[in-house]
Amino acid sequence: MSRTVGGGRPRDGRIDDAVLDAARELLSEVGYNGLTLTEVAARAGTSVPAIRRRWPGKAHLVHHVVFPTAVAVPPRNPTATLADEVEAIVDACAAIFSDSAMRRAILGLISDLGPQADVKAQLTDELRDIVWPDLTERLQDAAARDGVEVSEDPTMVIEVAFGGTLAAVLLRRNERLDDAWRDSMRRTLHAVLAARV
Repeated sequence: MSRTVGGGRPRDGRIDDAVLDAARELLSEVGYNGLTLTEVAARAGTSVPAIRRRWPGKAHLVHHVVFPTAVAVPPRNPTATLADEVEAIVDACAAIFSDSAMRRAILGLISDLGPQADVKAQLTDELRDIVWPDLTERLQDAAARDGVEVSEDPTMVIEVAFGGTLAAVLLRRNERLDDAWRDSMRRTLHAVLAARV
């Protein structure tokens, strides 16, 4: 598969996929600090310049690996209830933060982004401009279908889901976010969102 970027020649999507797979494997093995673009390129069968044409640096690449938009923004269900949408958000957060590559990468990525304000803004803007608006709209539409008044800003609830899942992963270390944890998080978020259940 080829992807065209700007007005240049088509980009080979197979290289993108190979790089992302290699980076995910290496993150799981050596963590964020141990990962180098040189090793990613070698494992993916490509070159560092080819990687840098796609992702300007290590932080960009790792961010793309551990925050896949396809997981954070799943296909829409036009008949979803508010409970369904809350469940989808909790499940997506759990899937993202339970991933071994994410667990090995998150603290190093956060630390690396600290002094790089421009890079941090660029990466977080993707979440805020794409993921947050989509999820907010889903929650509002589902609440309207249910005839439920949304009592809190949906954006805040999404941030609670995101931050709460991250905290649970860090505190629980190697424990999985099991069904009991997910059910508790779903009930909590639904109760916050809905003035009337």
